Amino acid sequence: MQTKHGSAETPFCFCPRCGRQALVPHEVKAYRCTECGFEFYLNVAAAVAGFILDAEGRLLVTVRGKDPGKGTLDLPGGFLDPHENAEQAIRREIKEELNLDVTETIYLFSSPNQYPYMNVTYHTMDLGYLCKVDHFGNLKTADEIADYRFLHPSDVKAELFGFPSIRQMLQLYISGPMAGLLKNH
Repeated sequence: MQTKHGSAETPFCFCPRCGRQALVPHEVKAYRCTECGFEFYLNVAAAVAGFILDAEGRLLVTVRGKDPGKGTLDLPGGFLDPHENAEQAIRREIKEELNLDVTETIYLFSSPNQYPYMNVTYHTMDLGYLCKVDHFGNLKTADEIADYRFLHPSDVKAELFGFPSIRQMLQLYISGPMAGLLKNH
């Protein structure tokens, strides 16, 4: 979407306070109305990603069923809802996407990301969690998940994952200082 300022990076031009087409980029993450002075901030959104291992130490990965990244590999997860902490969000997202009950979470690491959706690029901070699931008997994918698979860490190819943040966290998972801890969880 182009604005009167001619940039796909500035998809907003109407002020939410006065309604005039006078919203212009102001600073790195803000817009300012030239008519009423209102400042509109696009802060980083928080998202979560779950590292779920089965009894053999294989990682549960999903195949995205919708854009962005349709057809690429991903980890289960999503955006935090208002009034929800990250641990609640990862439990909710895994329940919604895979019908699995998370019994324990351990924060691992974070990575910045960009999430393009409907002509707006959202800047996110993705938080990776090791998630314990007691059993996989109820595993059933939601509509947004095209498929799932379990991969041994040696079979994980980060380049097949759609988002840079997930690729970075996978590299930390596979070869970083946490790798030994994760294998013993």
